[in-house]
Amino acid sequence: MGKSVQWLRDHIEIQEKTVDDKMFSDAESRRDEWNRLFPFFNEIMTSKNENIIIVSHGDLLSVFNVMFLGLKVDALNFLDIFGYAGGVSFMSENGDGKRFMNRKSDLLYIN
Repeated sequence: MGKSVQWLRDHIEIQEKTVDDKMFSDAESRRDEWNRLFPFFNEIMTSKNENIIIVSHGDLLSVFNVMFLGLKVDALNFLDIFGYAGGVSFMSENGDGKRFMNRKSDLLYIN
C-alpha cells in the first residue's frame, strides 16, 4: 500500500543529494531507477508506434523526462522535472530526432 508524503518526511533515513543516495536502505537510488527504466525507454523510442501512453509515479517520470531530453543520469544531481499528480505531458520527436516537450503536466482535462 502506498504511503503519504508526510509519512515519507517522517520516516526518511537518508536525504537524497545525489543520484546514488537511497532514502531507505531497501529502496532504489535514482541511478537504479535510471538503469531499470533505460531498456524500456530504448524500446519505446525505437518503436514504430505513433502514440504511446506511459503511466507512472512522479519520481520515475522525472527520470524519464530527463532521459527523453537526452541528458545523462548525473543531470539528476542538479535538476528535477516533476509534474502534478494526474498531469498529462505531450512529448514528440521529429524526423531529425529532435525531441520536444509540447506540454508538461497539463491538467486542463480536469475542467
